Amino acid sequence: MRTFILLVAIAGAYSLLKGWQGSPGILLRACLSVTTLVAGLFYWSRGMNTSLPRMFCLRRASWLDYLSMGAVIIFTEACFVVITSTLAAPAQELADAFHEHASYPISIGKQKPKGSSPNFDGHTSGNWLFNNSLKRNLPPVSNHKPSNKPEVFIQLENRADATRMFSSRIHLRAFAMSRFNGITWAADRTATTKLKAPVTFPRNDHRRVTSKPIKHRIYHSPNPTGQNVLILLQGAVSSNVPSLSKISDAIYMLPPVSDSTSGYSYSATSQPVDFTNLIGENPQVAQTQSTYLSIPDNLAQGIREKAEIFIHEPNLTKRLTALRSYLQDNYRYSLKTTNTTNSNPVENFLYQEKRGHCEHFATAAALICRALGVPSRIAYGWSGGILYREQNLFVYRAKDAHAWTEIKLNGYGWVVFDTTPSDMDAAPIARSAPAGATPPNPAQATAATDNKETPQNALVLNTHNKNFTLNRLVIALTFLGLCCLAFLVARYFKKPPPDIHGKSLRAPTPGYMLSFKQACSALGKPMPNGHTLRQHIIALEVTGKPLTFASELLDYHYGVFYGDLMRNSSREKNLTKSIQRWYQSASHK
Repeated sequence: MRTFILLVAIAGAYSLLKGWQGSPGILLRACLSVTTLVAGLFYWSRGMNTSLPRMFCLRRASWLDYLSMGAVIIFTEACFVVITSTLAAPAQELADAFHEHASYPISIGKQKPKGSSPNFDGHTSGNWLFNNSLKRNLPPVSNHKPSNKPEVFIQLENRADATRMFSSRIHLRAFAMSRFNGITWAADRTATTKLKAPVTFPRNDHRRVTSKPIKHRIYHSPNPTGQNVLILLQGAVSSNVPSLSKISDAIYMLPPVSDSTSGYSYSATSQPVDFTNLIGENPQVAQTQSTYLSIPDNLAQGIREKAEIFIHEPNLTKRLTALRSYLQDNYRYSLKTTNTTNSNPVENFLYQEKRGHCEHFATAAALICRALGVPSRIAYGWSGGILYREQNLFVYRAKDAHAWTEIKLNGYGWVVFDTTPSDMDAAPIARSAPAGATPPNPAQATAATDNKETPQNALVLNTHNKNFTLNRLVIALTFLGLCCLAFLVARYFKKPPPDIHGKSLRAPTPGYMLSFKQACSALGKPMPNGHTLRQHIIALEVTGKPLTFASELLDYHYGVFYGDLMRNSSREKNLTKSIQRWYQSASHK
């Protein structure tokens, strides 16, 4: 029973450190975790052999002793809190990394053999894009903390194109998904199609796009899982990538890099199309598959009720404009959602918490567009970026990762319809680097080395704090291991030599003797070093503090340590109680 209670305490402490939706901060949870462990250990230790030595004092404790003890307890508690709060996140990351590599065994920093086609045979193909079924869940709760790590670079051919991008907030797309079941976005897998350079992309619905094409070069690191998607400015027309594998309508996979230490670099041409630029042209809905109009049954009624707010607008442009304003005015952007009722993430965003990140805004907009009869899907990539004007270079960081809605309009194809509020904390906006700032070298920054973090990880918008790294976990565990080793070595050298039978020559002081010595000290008659138990009992009788149970104590003590009597925990408990009663009686005389 004691062991079971201890295991429950350990499980509870782990649950506190791991957290849950709506849980308090890590500091409070770490304190509660330590308290749970201490309570479990205390209960577990109650049934231990009481004959083992315990802490005792040979004099009456003073206020300074209690103060020192309190300081030690507080310091120990603080150390436990620091250790548990520091190791909680990296330990979870280590578990996630082990699960990922166990299910998809590709070594970090290594690429698939040259010429092999992309495949997703494991349970997942990396934690930042989608799983092996081309699916991506909309998380019920979130607490995203993206970093400033540069992930993708765009080099423009001329200053005019860089200025256009800077002023129009163009989106950099990695992939898009069309099916939604209420929780999971998914892409329809098609038969893998091999494309050779020069690669051109379908433009059957782009005949009305008259904007000047933007020529650009993309730089990014390879993903160690092999899940390397083609990354281009929205509205891609063509690319010089040597070869591609098309596995879905909006997902193109890159071939393995030729050199395991190099990154990807390829040029492309795009003609981006944003709904904002079409407001004055009164566009119409394009004919397309029913997939882009379907709404999950469990969400259909509420979504259609939301659509009723805009259906009375005179035309499509005004309906979509009103929808975008409605979402931006009535819902708050936040990287943290709690979802305390454990509701569907879409329902929690639309009707309860009314706050969320870009995926929530994009999902809600896509579903309401479908209720309005507008084909829609959700796209993932980056938006914003930092422009180095002298080099015509845009740098996209993990913090610039973004998701948005795309709608299909007649004559324009897939058009960006971004409803996330446009500010520094929500949908990223482009910023200009300070004058004279030195830009990073794209080729060097995207080179794949063994000690680099996995690139492009911002798209997962992880819930773990990236300040905690695997290296720190290894260092902390190594330090703890060295401390344990030093403790064992010290115990080994302090261990008394055994007798000829292998038994220790220094027997541990039993609990009743510790109680006896402590009681004598408290009565002002401490037991001197070198005195035997019999000698000290005689000395106590002379001073008027005799033991009525002296014969019982002497017979048991000398019988165990100098005779053949076996130790008996029940008798030792009784002796301890007799000593305590003797102390209470003698102290009142």
